[in-house]
Amino acid sequence: MRSGFPLLVTALLLPACTPQSQAILQPPGSPPLRAVSTDSLPGWTQDNTADALAAFVRGCKGIDIMPADQSLGGVGLAGQNAGQAGLWQTVCAGAQAVPPGDAAAAKAFFSNNFTPYAIDEPTLINGYFEPEYPGSKNAAPGYSVPLYARPADPALANLPRAAIDNGALTHKAPVTAYLTDPVDAFMLQIEGAGRILLPDGNVLRVGFDGQNGQPYASIGRIMVSDGYLDPGEVNFQTISAWLKANPDKSQALMEQNPRYVFLRPLGALPDNLGAPGTLGVPLTADRTLAVDKTAIPLGTPVFLATTDPVTDQPLDRLVIAQDTDGGLHGVSQADLFFGAGPEAEATAGRMHQQGTLYLLLPKQAPNS
Repeated sequence: MRSGFPLLVTALLLPACTPQSQAILQPPGSPPLRAVSTDSLPGWTQDNTADALAAFVRGCKGIDIMPADQSLGGVGLAGQNAGQAGLWQTVCAGAQAVPPGDAAAAKAFFSNNFTPYAIDEPTLINGYFEPEYPGSKNAAPGYSVPLYARPADPALANLPRAAIDNGALTHKAPVTAYLTDPVDAFMLQIEGAGRILLPDGNVLRVGFDGQNGQPYASIGRIMVSDGYLDPGEVNFQTISAWLKANPDKSQALMEQNPRYVFLRPLGALPDNLGAPGTLGVPLTADRTLAVDKTAIPLGTPVFLATTDPVTDQPLDRLVIAQDTDGGLHGVSQADLFFGAGPEAEATAGRMHQQGTLYLLLPKQAPNS
């Protein structure tokens, strides 16, 4: 990969720019942007941006192998400055030259090489994580609920959930694993990746392998409409608990969401990283954001200002747009990845907070 001491010096000694806050004229349909100074970002001085830099560098390694003209998304100024892989070449080389773990150097790198733009409309921040469920690679007593990988036959790949649940793919599609509970299988599909705890103590990592092309229906909204949950108590944990406590109603409820997400084995991955996201690199807990890439280019650093749903304390940090979610539209919503394990589940499952996003777009080189 491109690295070297001269690049490090260039990255750290570019003149710092502290633009006056000003609105940016954007094409219709683009997010409203306002240039701000790095120091005005809430919590910027307290955030350990070395953690964000490590995630950014992972993203750069994915971008580096793309054709220069490959689209990463974005509209308006975001698309112009960050919407193609080739636009990241210089800044990625500088990032990979910064010493890992050096908090001061990381902060200088982001301050000197990016201009922050506030998105002048609120964003709803949800959370996601990698759930952990007991399962087996093979059908066995107690392990009877299949998690299917994507079938090769397009006709079978487009079947609705109800047909799949009733055996339409039996012996016709590869099975990634067998779980103990259909609710666990359903919730794992909502998250799009997870960890299967095998009987021998090993862990099988599974991740997104496409979906059946059917429309998505929010089971949380259905449960509120049917009077099973109050609007203020809908989260990952309450949905899962209610479905498991009401097996006579749960199957019919789950099948009201006809979309089925196929999951495949991922092979070996570092335990401290998530499954690869849309950018093709493993996700980083607390530092990866899922976005609508038509509005925010993949690979873009985004400063997030919101609150922790458990403690109500500020949750302000630099994250990297490395993943997408089909349910996100524009900049009105984004999803923060919290990792795996009980703590991640407790926070991600309750994350439904208002926040503000600040895009950090690469500064254009002179005469470029």
